[in-house]
Amino acid sequence: MKTTGRCPKCGSTEVYNNGKDVKRGERCIIPVTSWTRVYLNTYLCISCGYVEEYAEKIDEKKLAKIKENWKRVL
Repeated sequence: MKTTGRCPKCGSTEVYNNGKDVKRGERCIIPVTSWTRVYLNTYLCISCGYVEEYAEKIDEKKLAKIKENWKRVL
């Protein structure tokens, strides 16, 4: 959806994103530590309700904190 503007579930091009909106609320933020957060861009298909979320560009310092504090999926 992010690159094609097409929903992978239903094929619709009725895909919208919150990229220019101010990020607020728990759904738009991933806490990394008490003082570090990552903001999300959300893509929503209006036709079927399918949602995808992507982290905004993350700097090296935040990436290091994620590696330090999160569990890697194997």
